[in-house]
Amino acid sequence: MKKFIIFVAAIAMVGSFVATAMADVSLYGSARFRSYYKDSDPGGPGAVTDGDLEWRMGHLTRFGANFKSDKITGKFEMDARAGGKGVTGDIEGSSGASELGNLRLRLLWGEYDFGSWKFLVGQNYPLYDAPVSGINYYSGGLQQFGGIGITVARTSQMRFTINNLRIAFLQTDTSKGGLPGYTSDVDVILPKIEARYDLKADWGVLNFIGGYQTYKAVNALDQDKTISSWVAGVRGKFNFGPAYLGAALTYRQNGGNYGAWTAINENAQFDGTDVQDTTAWGGVVALGYKINDSNTVEVNYATVNSEYDLPGTYEDKTQAIALLYKYTVAPGFYIIPEFIFQDNQETTTAGVDSDNGDDTIIGIFWRIDFK
Repeated sequence: MKKFIIFVAAIAMVGSFVATAMADVSLYGSARFRSYYKDSDPGGPGAVTDGDLEWRMGHLTRFGANFKSDKITGKFEMDARAGGKGVTGDIEGSSGASELGNLRLRLLWGEYDFGSWKFLVGQNYPLYDAPVSGINYYSGGLQQFGGIGITVARTSQMRFTINNLRIAFLQTDTSKGGLPGYTSDVDVILPKIEARYDLKADWGVLNFIGGYQTYKAVNALDQDKTISSWVAGVRGKFNFGPAYLGAALTYRQNGGNYGAWTAINENAQFDGTDVQDTTAWGGVVALGYKINDSNTVEVNYATVNSEYDLPGTYEDKTQAIALLYKYTVAPGFYIIPEFIFQDNQETTTAGVDSDNGDDTIIGIFWRIDFK
């Protein structure tokens, strides 16, 4: 019996090696470095301007692997994270990279191709993720200033793909919690639902994206209030020879509760009796020109606005303009100088304006990809 068990184990081991040999597995990585100077003016009377130098490995430095075998496709990816504040030179705390040598799981998913449709499970990008800008400073273009993006950029999900249509059921985002007086518990009723349709042609691509989620905020008496959110957006990317244009428009209800990546307040409000919805709209545009194989220039603009009526009229808005120059030193090696002016504009509450100041960022993003 013992020899039989050893024999079976040996066959299983050989089988695993053969299966691996038959699969197409490719490793890849990207080393990134941030060298930026940020000058911040908080705005308002007596505000003191603050300046900081950022000099460290980029947040999105990563390594991973792509897997393909018959009808199964998979992907695995991790990136570098500092993991804690208080480390010398770590000006961003846990959002920084490399100093403590921690790793974070970005992607881990598998997809089965049934022929007429595909089924995916694991951690992947939400469908409500469609960047336009090539700016690297914010680790995702200018999405938070009016684009289509999610704060938690990769999340657990089940996804169905039928030709150009994708439908996903994702983990509900309850990070914004409840409402005043309704903070005892948060009850999740349904998964977050997203849908996306991609229209592709010789001139470029159009993406139509929507999403919905709902959960209940509960008080100490086990009474609850429902916070429902929905998002909708369209993105277009167009090619005109050496020039290209990218644009996105989005409209949201309680986008902050949904998890939309935003630079302003988009959370649902509470008037003491009922939930009051916050609405927001935004847009981002990127115009680029490829001078030659080594040089590309791109200019960007984005703006996002939100408002709700109770208690008292409230409006919040911000905008950003940005310029980048992408120099390809060699295939896979990029040096990207960037300039950004972030106008935090103002918040209006019951007719009273508050100046939120502005930020000016200038620096270089360095990137070397390998595979």
